[in-house]
Amino acid sequence: MILTMIKITKSYALLFVPAILLLAACSKQAGPGPEMHDTKYVVVGEDGHPLTVPADSWPCVLDQYTGLLWEVRSEQPGLHHRGNTYSWYDPNEDHGSEEVDYRGTPDGGQCAGSACDTWELVQAVNAEGYCGYNDWRLPLRDELGSISDPRKLRTPPTINTQYFPDVQQDEYWSGNDYHFQYNSAWAWSFQYGQDRVDWKKTPKFVRLVRGEAQGVVRIKD
Repeated sequence: MILTMIKITKSYALLFVPAILLLAACSKQAGPGPEMHDTKYVVVGEDGHPLTVPADSWPCVLDQYTGLLWEVRSEQPGLHHRGNTYSWYDPNEDHGSEEVDYRGTPDGGQCAGSACDTWELVQAVNAEGYCGYNDWRLPLRDELGSISDPRKLRTPPTINTQYFPDVQQDEYWSGNDYHFQYNSAWAWSFQYGQDRVDWKKTPKFVRLVRGEAQGVVRIKD
């Protein structure tokens, strides 16, 4: 049975003044209902199948509403450690000149198991065949919004910590760069339950995802 939820997200317009990013709230979106965050998740084992017996930890979580499979970070040192941070980087983005380079910043975070940028993390997790799959990617910002529980804005982190005990009360990179400024990209805050633009060179946390999202309202810049 599929329940319904109201999903509220805030988008931000980026205003530029010398050396400062100013963010202005601009929109809300409605979708299916917040109580869904209590029931829509299933823990998944290393073989990519739902766990049928109780476990103290698990590598992945399936969102039954959207169909997305999410990486769960670990307390153990290494590639999936919850404290690893990464700069935003994609070598396939446009590189028209030295002054305008949409690719971002390579190896700008603090991590283990790979170079500390989003591109290298994705390559390493896919090479590993995490939870039985090799098509992991950065989530879009609306996909991150789909696991953010708006009922927890006063008691963050804004997520179901029963299924995501690894979450940091902080910002996570999305796969969306900011179209109006080449060296900026969108992140999602699990402290404030909203998206925000920041410089690609800024180290942030990352939670990878796989699959094609269903029932997610797409957000445009």
